[in-house]
Amino acid sequence: MEDWLSAKAELNEVEQFLFDKGYESAFENANYWNEEELKIRLVGLLFLIANIEDKNQVKIFYERSLSGVVDGFPLNVVSDCFVSSSSEFNTPIRPYFFLQEFKKMRGEKKDPEGQMLTAMLIAQSLNQDGKPVYGGYMIGSNWWFSTLVNRDYCSSQKFDTSKRSDLLQIVFMLRKLSAMSHEL
Repeated sequence: MEDWLSAKAELNEVEQFLFDKGYESAFENANYWNEEELKIRLVGLLFLIANIEDKNQVKIFYERSLSGVVDGFPLNVVSDCFVSSSSEFNTPIRPYFFLQEFKKMRGEKKDPEGQMLTAMLIAQSLNQDGKPVYGGYMIGSNWWFSTLVNRDYCSSQKFDTSKRSDLLQIVFMLRKLSAMSHEL
């Protein structure tokens, strides 16, 4: 987890321009966006800047259903966003990062951390490889990141997208997902 949270990188001129525009918009609006606005205006932009997709290797999938059996219990979840190895037909093969988007508060019917953890457990069950699974969830402008290794769950400190340094660190962490996919 520490290695992932401390990821470092550089932005090229185009990435920096996009980042600056995204930061300005997030600073002013992140606490007011609904889930779709957040996905379109910030999440998609951060993944574009992070540049993690690799043709027929790593893909980002949105609004996909996942189901599996975990410890004898059938589980189902619609994952707002996940990163997976991919077939040439853009079919997820081995999901390893999940992002649950904007919710107003914890404990609602759709608890983002609970949805994320459910997706992570399903991925472990489907992948059957003992490798770590990664996740993140958002409440308002705040983001948290998590790892699941076997049944050991670890969560990060809060990252606030209204803080430039936190938003940039999120980009670097997303970028590292591509490198981590080759380790998995």
